[in-house]
Amino acid sequence: MNKGSVTTSRGEVVGIGKIKVFPSNNLPYEIPMLSFLVVKEQENVYSSICIHLHIDGDGASPEEARESMKDHILDFLHENFTKERAQGAAWDHLKSLFLLDGTTGELWDAYRTLQVKFSQDGIQTDITAELLDRIEYLQNQISKLNTVKEKLEKKLAEKAEIGWEYKQVS
Repeated sequence: MNKGSVTTSRGEVVGIGKIKVFPSNNLPYEIPMLSFLVVKEQENVYSSICIHLHIDGDGASPEEARESMKDHILDFLHENFTKERAQGAAWDHLKSLFLLDGTTGELWDAYRTLQVKFSQDGIQTDITAELLDRIEYLQNQISKLNTVKEKLEKKLAEKAEIGWEYKQVS
């Protein structure tokens, strides 16, 4: 372990992060920001742990573990937020997962310890501003595309449809 490292019962914490699941055709609900830790359990064995949902992903690298966790989160949300379940049971289950218990207490302590350490070292961990900039950029792109669409629709509407009937005289 590195000097000053943060450890949990699962291993040494090598990173922290957040994942945001935006509404889409597959999942029409906005899910609150999800925090996670990446833990090195042993050499070439990493787990990415979503603290809120108690969902893990494993891999030979932190990146593989994060991707695995992301896939498991999306599978979980898709499975739980079908039309029938989304009316109540899924939301109740999500709320119960978000509540603090013994396991998440340890994970939150490690997460917050690293947040403070990163702040002390001048490392930014909050990506909210970046996400807001990206959303603004995408909204501007949508506006530009809508303007182009409106211009094309106007041009199309200005063109009168006509039918030709023509017989050449010999």
